Amino acid sequence: MSLSAWSKRALALVSAGAMLVPLAACGAGSADAGKVKLTYLSWDNEQTSKPYIDEFEKENPDIKIDFGYAPPTSEYLSTLQTRLVGNQAPDVFIITSENREDLIKNGYVKDLSDEPFMKNISQANKDFVGKDGKTYGMSIISWASGVSYNKDLLKNVGYDEPPANWDDFLKLCKKLKDAGIEPLLEPDADEPSRFIDAFQGSILAKKGTDPNTLVDENPQTPGSDELQAVKAYARLFDEGGVTRDVVGINGDDMRTQFTNGQVAMIVDGAWAFSTYEQSGMNWGFAPMPKLGDEYDQWVQGSASPAWAIYSKLSGDKLKAAEKFLTFMSSKWALDAHNKAGDAVTVQGYDGTVMDQYKQVFEQNIKTGKYYLHTNYYSKPDVLKSELKAQNQQLVQGTITPDQYAKNLDAKMADAQ
Repeated sequence: MSLSAWSKRALALVSAGAMLVPLAACGAGSADAGKVKLTYLSWDNEQTSKPYIDEFEKENPDIKIDFGYAPPTSEYLSTLQTRLVGNQAPDVFIITSENREDLIKNGYVKDLSDEPFMKNISQANKDFVGKDGKTYGMSIISWASGVSYNKDLLKNVGYDEPPANWDDFLKLCKKLKDAGIEPLLEPDADEPSRFIDAFQGSILAKKGTDPNTLVDENPQTPGSDELQAVKAYARLFDEGGVTRDVVGINGDDMRTQFTNGQVAMIVDGAWAFSTYEQSGMNWGFAPMPKLGDEYDQWVQGSASPAWAIYSKLSGDKLKAAEKFLTFMSSKWALDAHNKAGDAVTVQGYDGTVMDQYKQVFEQNIKTGKYYLHTNYYSKPDVLKSELKAQNQQLVQGTITPDQYAKNLDAKMADAQ
């Protein structure tokens, strides 16, 4: 739902006297008298956010954070929209792909381009929350997917790791299948294929197309735009011997089969590494294969949601908000994210990642060679849902790649 639609709905609620979602304040009382109060709405819960807030208040005793939380993604978006149109805007809040275009278009977020704390933010993270050369949020971490593989099963067919290009990757899948080993699983019950996004990122890069311009196309054609990538992905079933009976497989099912040795490879990310480690299996993690030798290697991934400052802040409130974002990009905060396993992308920060993640981190995350289709079109919620639906039909073999593209474009046209 767009901000304009939310505005009408939220104004009706406010006019009717409906209560806004309450905030869970991190402490209050007479001890806070005279302090600048900074309201902060996040989709990270208090357990996750409190260590940062406590340290910030310790370093800035004249500022008190009034913290509020709403779960991602839909509840957070609706809470934020209601507060914005009800003149109860938080001073600092989260901006992400689902609300970025509307927040920028309606002037709710401050341009942070020239702020000192933005100096070392990576360009890919700036682009994620940017428009027309300006940056409206501070994103300090990114994520990327790749191919998790069972080293023992691959060795059974003569491979130490998955091949680096798609043609050879398909040959490995076929070889595993012929040896009686299930080659690959994806969680088709949960999401569309990650391969398609990886291929599409490399295709756009080869064409010299800035993905940030896709949202401005009229009409938007996300299906036709990624048709080449979808056709390449369909080869996984036509040539690679990968089973089409995966539509009911979710992420947990996929990882259970992987850690039990029932499948050689899955497409996953760093969020699952602890599961592999706990299983005791012999595993590795490789970059997603590139589409061909004439293409660069990309992965599915994205910059993470960013902190934004409400555009109407001024005076002490604005100074406090700027201090908060400065703190959130400080070494203390970056170290905390690094210890939590986040891939910090701030330039000049020397973080650590698991050995298995190093290649993807260096090759893709630090260079910004990642792509997420839903980041670059309006109505990302509609797009994500339809991508999953069309992907399931494609995997089952009930539609062709051309029909996939046509159906997706039609759905997006209806949603505009």
